[in-house]
This record gives sequence, C-alpha cells and structure tokens, in this order.
Amino acid sequence: MLEALDLDPVQQQVYEALVDGAVTVEELRATAGLSAARVRAALVSLEKLNLVGRFAADRRQGGEERYLPVAPEIAFESLLLAREEEIHRTRRHIQHLAARFRASAAGRDPLDLVEIVTGRAAVIRQVDQLQRSARTEIRGIDRPPYANSDPDRLDPKTGMMPVQAQMLRRGIGYRVIYDTDGLATSHRFEGDIGAAAELGEDARVMADTPTKMLIADDRIALIPLRAAPHELASSVVVHPSGLLEVLCEFFEVLWGRALPISEYLAGRRPGAPDGPSPQEARLLALLTTGMTDQVMARQLGVSYRTFQRRLHGLMERLGATTRFQLGMRAASLGWVPQQQSARGAGAVKKAPVRAVRKGTQ
Repeated sequence: MLEALDLDPVQQQVYEALVDGAVTVEELRATAGLSAARVRAALVSLEKLNLVGRFAADRRQGGEERYLPVAPEIAFESLLLAREEEIHRTRRHIQHLAARFRASAAGRDPLDLVEIVTGRAAVIRQVDQLQRSARTEIRGIDRPPYANSDPDRLDPKTGMMPVQAQMLRRGIGYRVIYDTDGLATSHRFEGDIGAAAELGEDARVMADTPTKMLIADDRIALIPLRAAPHELASSVVVHPSGLLEVLCEFFEVLWGRALPISEYLAGRRPGAPDGPSPQEARLLALLTTGMTDQVMARQLGVSYRTFQRRLHGLMERLGATTRFQLGMRAASLGWVPQQQSARGAGAVKKAPVRAVRKGTQ
C-alpha cells in the first residue's frame, strides 16, 4: 500500500516491523526474515526519508543501535503532500495541453480527426485505452462480432473485462445498449453483464442495433471500420469533431428507444414466451398501420372490447404506458422491425382520437 509513495517492498516491510515493536537490526532481521545487510540498507534509506530515527547504542553496556519509527501520520504527511502537489502540477499541465490541442484542432487537416486502428490486438488495446481515459462516463453499444471476449481476457472472479471492472470501481459511469443477438445465451447474464450491473452499469436492450460503438465522455469514440459476421479486425477512432458530436447524439437517440434490461429479463422469465404470440404479432402489425381501433378489431375478428383488452394486456406485458412506448419496446425486443415501429408510432397515436369521434357521431 505504500508503493504509491515510492517505498519498495523491503522498505515497507522494515518500517512495518518497526511499527510492530522491533527496534534493533537483529530484531528486524528476525521479524522481517531478511538479511542484516538488507535491513541496514533499508534503514539508511528510511532515515533519509525522515521515516525512522536512530538512537546510539550504549557501548559500555554492549548495547545495539536502536531504531524507532516516526509516527505514521506525521512521517507520511509530507510525502503525501509532495505527491499531491506532483499530481496537481501534472493535471494542470494536461489541461494546458488539452487547451492547446483544442485551439489547434480547428486548423487541423480533417483526416487528422479520425484514425484507423488495424489488427485485432490493436483494437483491443484501443478499447482498453479509451476506457482508461474516461473521466465521467463510458457509453457503448455491445453487439457481435466480439474482438475482446477471449476467456483469457476475463477476470476469473467477476467474469468481466478487467478494465471495465476497474473503471466501474473508480466511479466511472457506464451506459451500455446490448443487442439481442449478443444475448442469445443466458450465461452472459450470469457472467459479465450481471457482474457489471452489480458494480453500477446501467444497461438497456435493443434488437438490430446498427453498429458497435464506444464513447468516452464527449471526447473520443471508437466504431468498427468493417464488421463482418465473423471478425472485427479494424476500427475508427474519432476525435473531437462534428462526427463525434453526431455519434454522441445518435447514442442518446438509441438509448431513449432501448428497453431497460430489467424489463427485458422480465420477458425472459421461466414460462414466458421468447416472442409475441401469433395474436400479439398480428395486433402489433395492425398498430403500425394507423387504422382506428374499431377497424383493427374487425381485422382481428374480435369485438372492440376484446381488442382493447388484448391491447392493454400486451402493454402491461412489455411495461409500456403509451402506444408509442409499446412500439419502441416491441421493436427493441425484435418483435417488429425498428423502421416499421417508428413509421407507425405517429399514426397509432391518433387512432384513439378518430375512434372517439366516430363513436360519437
């Protein structure tokens, strides 16, 4: 724990032995299990750091030199202050460099605003580097193919990528949209996704996501250059630019349409069907047409009251409070195409109004 203050393991071991009561070289050697030479060398370096005080031996009584530790709260305070000042100076310099970078960005060649990363290993390094650079939040779209999911890349304790676990523990926020194709096997919920949720990841689910994506704050993004079904060998790094702003806005639009993972899991509970029943599928298809409720009821061959009961049952099943939300959530689950649900959302909002007018005529 003291390595952050530039104490090597032997120095730390000797200092802690002094804290525990050893005072002579012989006692330190026995307690720490080190040679006398290594103990003496560590004591000399600790004295230079003002962490240890030496008391001369009484030669007439054949005594040994005694060493006592300076109280830890006093001994390390100056070292901590010096390190904090170092960090502050480094941070100020980084901010200065960032300001210079932004000032020069306007005049840069547009080609400098993006860079191509080629090769699976290079893509993996870039993914890790991007996450470590985040100050507040990582936003991502997770879908196949995966370049970063070999068993040797997973933390055996959490089942997660080590970098993501580390950043979550530091307090970096994660918002991730998972494509339903990547959730085909239940072990993902028991492994990395479940572990990430326990550490604070906010996850949603959507069918047919358009691309993989990773964004650190509003400063840098990573998207695939080509994403063949079986490989992910190259990516594009996007630096601050109009393109980056569009990617950030694009993520927020998808996030608003995606289904919270808790609701998705509720639809996957034991006994629940994986998709809509034939009746539900037909009802969803009719909702996108803009027909009135009475017409849709006739198309289904049921009464208006039965139609309303089925519609409300479907909304309750998907946790939707409006028809627009029903369309978006059904699309997120892959029950209807995204384009179809978006096209019909405006139309179905008006259907109840027309139905009321017709009923009052």
